[in-house]
Amino acid sequence: MSQTPPFRRSLITTALLLSSASVAGIAMADSTLRGYITDASGAPLAGARVTVAGTPQSGFTDHTGRFTIRNVDGTDVELSVTYVGYEEKRKRIDPTSDNAENLLIILGRQGQQMEEVLVVSQRIAMNDALNRYRAADGISKFVSADDIGQFVDQNVAENLQRLPGISITRDQGEGRFVSVRGVGAGLSNVTINGMRIGTPEDGSRAVPLDIIPSGSVDLLEINKVPTPDMPGDAVGGTVDVRSGSPFARRGDDSFNFDYRAELSYNELGEETNPAGGLNFSNVFSIAGGLDNLGVAVGANYQRREFESDNLETEYDYVEVGGVERLAPIEVQQRKYFVDRERLGANLNLEYRPDDDNRYFVDALFSRFTDEEVRQRSIFVLEDGELVSFDGSRGRYEGIAEDGFRRRIRNRTKEQDTFAISFRGEHLRNDWTFDYQVGHSITRESVPDEYEGRFEKTGDPLDADFVMGNGKLTTTFFNAGVPDTSHRMNTGYVLDRVVVEPIEVDDDDTNFSFNAERANAFGNANLTLKAGVDARMKKKDSDVDEFELRDVPDLGLEQFTSNSPGYGLGDLGPGISASRFLDFFFSNRDQFRERPQDVDENRQLRLGQDFVADENVYAGYVMATLDLGLWRVITGVRIEHTDYSADGNQIEVDADGNVAVARRSVGNDYNNVLPALHIRYEPREDVVARAAYTKTVSRPSFSDISPRFEIDRDDFDIETGNPDLDPFESDNFDLLLDWYPGNNALVSLGIFYKDVDNFSADFTTPGEGPFQDFQVTRPMNFGNAEILGLEANVELGMELLNPALSGFLIGANATFLDTEFDFAERPGETFRLPGAVHRNANLYLGYESGPLSLRISYSERGKYLEDIGADPNFDIWVADSTQLDVVASYRLTEAFNLRLEASNLTDDPLELYQGSKGNTFQFEEYGLTYSVGLTGRF
Repeated sequence: MSQTPPFRRSLITTALLLSSASVAGIAMADSTLRGYITDASGAPLAGARVTVAGTPQSGFTDHTGRFTIRNVDGTDVELSVTYVGYEEKRKRIDPTSDNAENLLIILGRQGQQMEEVLVVSQRIAMNDALNRYRAADGISKFVSADDIGQFVDQNVAENLQRLPGISITRDQGEGRFVSVRGVGAGLSNVTINGMRIGTPEDGSRAVPLDIIPSGSVDLLEINKVPTPDMPGDAVGGTVDVRSGSPFARRGDDSFNFDYRAELSYNELGEETNPAGGLNFSNVFSIAGGLDNLGVAVGANYQRREFESDNLETEYDYVEVGGVERLAPIEVQQRKYFVDRERLGANLNLEYRPDDDNRYFVDALFSRFTDEEVRQRSIFVLEDGELVSFDGSRGRYEGIAEDGFRRRIRNRTKEQDTFAISFRGEHLRNDWTFDYQVGHSITRESVPDEYEGRFEKTGDPLDADFVMGNGKLTTTFFNAGVPDTSHRMNTGYVLDRVVVEPIEVDDDDTNFSFNAERANAFGNANLTLKAGVDARMKKKDSDVDEFELRDVPDLGLEQFTSNSPGYGLGDLGPGISASRFLDFFFSNRDQFRERPQDVDENRQLRLGQDFVADENVYAGYVMATLDLGLWRVITGVRIEHTDYSADGNQIEVDADGNVAVARRSVGNDYNNVLPALHIRYEPREDVVARAAYTKTVSRPSFSDISPRFEIDRDDFDIETGNPDLDPFESDNFDLLLDWYPGNNALVSLGIFYKDVDNFSADFTTPGEGPFQDFQVTRPMNFGNAEILGLEANVELGMELLNPALSGFLIGANATFLDTEFDFAERPGETFRLPGAVHRNANLYLGYESGPLSLRISYSERGKYLEDIGADPNFDIWVADSTQLDVVASYRLTEAFNLRLEASNLTDDPLELYQGSKGNTFQFEEYGLTYSVGLTGRF
């Protein structure tokens, strides 16, 4: 006998409850107050609090400035409207009058007259974020578009790093992925205008937020604790990237035009780069209505040409004097020349045929192009004999000539994201219905990755090395005489050309429907809500790597170019990537696959390929109960996951022969995700929140799909693990907020996560034909725990002393204590990989007349990146600090001059292996300055 799935039974029950609630509420006859709260320009104020004076009845405005208060008794009541940074407004209303459901209340900013022109400023941005934060049912933080304009940040990821509980990982000095509360970026959910999107990364679930320029964004929200009507795949949290509403910027007329134009200069690359953005919005009258169609269009562009210097060292156990010591075995010098372009565009349509119905079309396109040239020198020290080592100084002798390698690589990566959605919202008395249908297409294309690999000829060399000061220094000798031939292009001949084109397709289709019933069961304080949603994803990853080792007799010296700047040592002369590629394509028939490489190339071509399909169907029921000073939200969400993937795996027969075999895997499972949120306001200036939630996160596609990657140059193998289980987390939160003034917040919170099936990469020695390789494979470690403390202060300093009017200060800090046990290393307790145990931000702002200044400082503690076979092989990312400054001066209403300086601490990226003295990677990026104009017409 077939059974109804749990999530379907839940929805049937919910429908019956809502129907009963509707019947029970028919007899209700009390009045309803509805309306909008705006500022003097007509811009809606989200998060404004509307209270019926002398009663506990109150509500907050939504993102459109709309509020609803039901079951209001009497014929003469007084409404109180408060909004951080604005004067309180009181208004007497007859709830039984015809206009009681079409109110318009206009607020004026503190200390200013109603007729004054709106001035975009740091204070307005801070107030907007504070009001949205206070009104949120969950535990959320916000960054508004005005705030983005004041930070020295190039993309969405770097704007979010300013918030408590948030840390970012960087690529070439730019923020890329966002980690929420100590868990990896792949364990958080990213949406655009409420719609989940895919990722162009080949196997990850983490969405790279550097592909979205700040100019495409009006608001960023981090939801750290979901309510049942939100997706449950958020062990970390949810990042919602929102475009602006055309109704959100209103003035004397409905036309708005914003622009931004700037030039930036990178100190290391010595290049000047352009950036700019245009945003247009207007409101039109159609179909007999008045100002009922809003249109917003935006476009932005940014180009950055820059350089970075990199030094990497690998360590392993090496025998010296009959004893194995951990010593450096390989050194790499890397020079990057990077040309990045970001192009973004957005279209937002909003149709309001009347006050009870709204329709939305949101579209966003982003193209991220990354052209990179990398020159690399490799010194394989272990190709010689370690004859002495005292822990910091040592000597290798007889390093074979082919242990010295020089390489030049050219690669262009293009990542496109297109997302479009249709939404609707409808009010029917005490019912609210909303729905959304959306589709996102994300693509990554790397059509032209080519690397020429050259090896040295001539005599073996000896090497003295010194460890310390964050870098390994080496001096080479030939027959006891200092030798620099390893740095020269002369004497190097072509060994092979490696070609690695990549194509990744990620298609995501979303659907959701929600129904909400106020006055449920005749109870004015009870609201029921239920809904369903579905997400259908298909991901196709094709990495077509192969090596051409039948090559012409070709010396590197003919591709010599000017020596590049390199601040971490002597890199020697440059190598021209363009001249090498010209030769390669002009003589393509001379570059061939050797017969003995056919099997290995087959492994390279097929190993990383997979096609995965994942469908997630969800349903939920949620109840909201208001009891005077208390609000309780509870409910349950049920998610059903159906996953399948086709890929490849390595098979080794009894004779040690290696073959590639197809493998198909599949899995389906259910997750029941209960939630309880409690909000308590003992005073108007104090809000306490507590929550219990259960969330889930699914393993990355590369981790759970049958796949492998073999690097025979570095003797590394990475494989998937289709037997991985999804993460499940029980989350507990307690948060206390104090609003000591109209422009101030002091917040302190603690949280705890108990994560089951936590997985991370684990590296072990290979076996059989791969016994000389290090094999990395994701594994479930069992239980992991995260205990965290978040503190946040934001205030206008006139609260401390009126003489400090114009100054703003904000500071936040997050402290984590994480741990889990791993059976393969008994007796040890680990930090969670990627979990930053200390993270802090500080900013000081000043505004007076036309002048605005802001200094921002960020500090991130060290974190564990990868777990090795023993503590000496664990990889750590070192502490990091960043200091940014922005200044602007308003020349006229339409012209603002902006000056920015970022990374004033010239902070490098530093990784180390095992202990701080064993630098694994050291990379410098230099300072960046910019000058520009912004304005509004």
